[in-house]
Amino acid sequence: LMERMPVTQISVLDIGRITFYALPALASFIFPVTFLMGVMFVFSTLAQRNELTAMKAAGVSLKRIVLPVILFGAVLSGAVFLIADRCEPWAFNRLTRLVAVDMPLRMSLEMLPTGVMHEFGDWRVYLGRRDPDGMLHDIVILQPSKEGANAFYAASAGIKEIDGKKHIELKDGLFIPADPRQHFMFQSLTKEVPAPGTRKLSTSSDGMTTSQLFAEEKRLGKSFEETGALPVGIELHKIRLEIKNRLAFPLMCLAVSLVGAPLGARSKRAGKSFAFSIGLIIIAGYFALRKLVELPVLLPLAVTVGLGQIPNLLLCVAGLLLIWRVDRV
Repeated sequence: LMERMPVTQISVLDIGRITFYALPALASFIFPVTFLMGVMFVFSTLAQRNELTAMKAAGVSLKRIVLPVILFGAVLSGAVFLIADRCEPWAFNRLTRLVAVDMPLRMSLEMLPTGVMHEFGDWRVYLGRRDPDGMLHDIVILQPSKEGANAFYAASAGIKEIDGKKHIELKDGLFIPADPRQHFMFQSLTKEVPAPGTRKLSTSSDGMTTSQLFAEEKRLGKSFEETGALPVGIELHKIRLEIKNRLAFPLMCLAVSLVGAPLGARSKRAGKSFAFSIGLIIIAGYFALRKLVELPVLLPLAVTVGLGQIPNLLLCVAGLLLIWRVDRV
């Protein structure tokens, strides 16, 4: 949709709004990754400076030190879920409306790129070239009618405003109606410019809250049971995957908090490069496993959600084992 907009019609404010509306969709990825790296670096630094050893000597167990990290990971998981459930659908709907409705309504006929056929309202318009003063040359306009389509060809044209509405004044041209026998040439012909067209706002799972996703899954599931239609099954599969992601990604914050702190504590004098490398391996393994359990077949909702939690469960089990043994570091 953005490619259809002339560059001159896109402002810095538009780019800023698009960037802002895109941020909530990245929260599910950014929060867990940055949280894991932060935890790894902090505990790696504590280990390098022997501060963990000093705490153990003072009678403070490493399990006690790790506990606040785990609690914060749980809080962060709740925050990410709220962002994905509330902020992301709101931002997605605002983004699609901005690109599909608000920005096209600002588009003007005289600013269309030259050398390309455009859809403008119910017209199809071709502009050959444009002078610096705004005069248009080599214009072709195709206008639909009940009998077919009317075609206007003009050597030049200019835009002017009449009674608050924009009009295009075609000069030195040819008019070919749906019945070509009635064609005629003209020196000047003025036509009212139609309002710019907008795109239909299509429904998407990205614009639904979690409760709406469950309601849509129920509706599609019932429809698929009754009809067995393949398109319905494809949409049902997409909705179930979206529900799986909505529930799995937020819990990644809790999962990485369990495994990040004890691994960072074990880095000792290996340095931050060790913590960074281990963090990258964990992240790469998590997303690789996530793709492996995302089977390309329609499965029951409970099975789909359960498979999506496998990466989190593996991280949690590994983290609990490391925490159990962390005081031996």
